[in-house]
Amino acid sequence: MSKVLVISPEAVPVAGRLAAGPGIRYWQIAKSLAKDYKHNVTLAVPEKDFNATDKGPTLMIPWDLKNICDLADDHDCVVMPHVHSGLSTVYRKNANPKIPTAVDLYDPVLIENIGLQPANEEGARSFSHYLSGVIPILKRGDYFVCANERQRFYYIGVLNALGRINPLTYREDILEIVPFGVDEKPAEKTKEVMRGQTVDHEDKVILWFSGIYPWFDALTLIEAMPAVLKKEPRAKLVVLGGAHPAGHAPDDEYLRTQAKSKELGLFGETILFMEWQPYEDRADWYLESDIAVVTHKPSLETELSHRTRVIDFLWGGLPVITSRGDAVGQMVESRGCGQTVAAGDKEALAESIISLLGDDPKRKKMAAMARELAATELTWKKVIEPLADFCANPHLAADRKDERLARETLTAVDTIDEHFRLAPIVNHTKTLWQKVQNVYEAEGLAGTINRSVDVVARQFKKGESGEDKR
Repeated sequence: MSKVLVISPEAVPVAGRLAAGPGIRYWQIAKSLAKDYKHNVTLAVPEKDFNATDKGPTLMIPWDLKNICDLADDHDCVVMPHVHSGLSTVYRKNANPKIPTAVDLYDPVLIENIGLQPANEEGARSFSHYLSGVIPILKRGDYFVCANERQRFYYIGVLNALGRINPLTYREDILEIVPFGVDEKPAEKTKEVMRGQTVDHEDKVILWFSGIYPWFDALTLIEAMPAVLKKEPRAKLVVLGGAHPAGHAPDDEYLRTQAKSKELGLFGETILFMEWQPYEDRADWYLESDIAVVTHKPSLETELSHRTRVIDFLWGGLPVITSRGDAVGQMVESRGCGQTVAAGDKEALAESIISLLGDDPKRKKMAAMARELAATELTWKKVIEPLADFCANPHLAADRKDERLARETLTAVDTIDEHFRLAPIVNHTKTLWQKVQNVYEAEGLAGTINRSVDVVARQFKKGESGEDKR
């Protein structure tokens, strides 16, 4: 049994609290490591989201960038996310280098962040700052997990280019798959949430559950609804959530979706927008729905994604229709739990919805297949086994055990961060060194490079104008 610190980057699903995918994942990982694998687990929650009266699956404590390294010191190993640039930078710089650290890469944030940026200089600069913030923890981690095989190949390339997959680590299992999981206990109904209230008992409910982020395509679903209603006049689309409860993603797509439903005259009648709901109530919504739909745009984010809400639909026995292009959708269709359609094809989507709403036996068979898949292959206890094994035997990566070898390997990757820490900077005064370090700490690698380019450009202009002649 090990003392394990699990760090969540955002709010976790304590009773009545609104939470999104990352918070849910670390809550469940902490719970399973403690309950199923008997580790002594502490779940660290961002200070702004922490309440001392909250009851969690394990001991919960607040963290911020000032105390996180001290918290880590009290544990045998740490499980932390890749998504938080401030955490990544501070932990890389200040945490005890002898603490074995597992880094969770299930959310491909480097690709996801690009999807949030405008395609201009401002977007490129913003991405550069984020990139310089999250790269440090990839240099520091001793063990990495991702969500599926596509992500594994992607991160092999990333880690290899950063020097982390090298002759020392090549034969180690430095990167393994730990997907999103489901509860062992089957979904059970506890109360009425919409039947007989928002929708009639005879209505056929299509559920969109959770956020409508930039990489999703709820507009195609809205545009498919008029054709669905011609064949299934009692169909109702319930959009639950839509906008991220903590504002961690832009709400532009959500607002466009609402506007389109109003344009078609379906808002509030056939298409119902409802507030984000607490995690513990989700089973009631699944069990009162007939099918779920998750449509997305074709993109790199889609290809590398792991649609966690779809995994949870399987637990709820809810047949799913999703766009093609991602690993979870491929699994859903191949295992008989749902159907996929071409991205952006509203006619094909309408036909798929109509075919399922009008075929009760087919839906029931898909529901049974979904519940079986969830119960036999996707429980948290089963999916986190590789991570639990690392926690049972926490260790440093082979390329971090020997400082000399680490210096030779990591300085081969030309980053200012590593040269500050491991290699001498020749022919510079201490004053200049300190200035560069201060800029790097305040603005990251991209900011340091931008400042350096500006200084060189100014000196060049001075030389051309004769201002700097000696």
